[in-house]
Amino acid sequence: MKQNDDFIRERKRSHIFFNLTAIAYPLIEWHLFPRYEKALARLDLPRQLPVLDVATGSGILAAAFARRGHAVQGLDFSERLLKRARKNFPQIDFKAFDLVALPKIPAASFAIVSCGYLLHGLSAGFRESILKNISRIASHCVVVFDYNGDGGWLVRLIERAEGPNYPQFIAASRHEEFARAGLRIDISFPTSEFGTVWLCRPISS
Repeated sequence: MKQNDDFIRERKRSHIFFNLTAIAYPLIEWHLFPRYEKALARLDLPRQLPVLDVATGSGILAAAFARRGHAVQGLDFSERLLKRARKNFPQIDFKAFDLVALPKIPAASFAIVSCGYLLHGLSAGFRESILKNISRIASHCVVVFDYNGDGGWLVRLIERAEGPNYPQFIAASRHEEFARAGLRIDISFPTSEFGTVWLCRPISS
């Protein structure tokens, strides 16, 4: 993906935002972690399959996979969130990594690639690039957690602080967006009033 000035500014803004909001993550973890665990139990993916969790944040989705017996590696560019993830889940391999470098990861190098509440914060072009890369990296499936619709005024207020991309994400079709990235949706179900999990397979598989 070509990195123009607007994109570079977006990445810098996101980096600052997530480092600054790391203090609020205990509340986010309290809300999301049980939902991740319930969804993964329902999906019941083979536990011998290794997982790459991109934009891992404070590591709770990575930890939910690890508790089910998966070997997991988590990637994020927020130093403060990685510090929290390493403290809380020392058994998981967390690495500092900006998603712009995903093309450097070899194809089919992880069975499962996951991301939790990442896509809604990205511009349409960067979101497409991320999806194409995680489709390329995953040999078995891609697991995506995110919003399934407008979360209401409070979510809109919070997401406005993160950046301008939330409304466009909500308006876009996940089926069409995933298909353009080479993914087909095999399973999807709500995880909360506003959240959904999508289990996708690379179309070539």
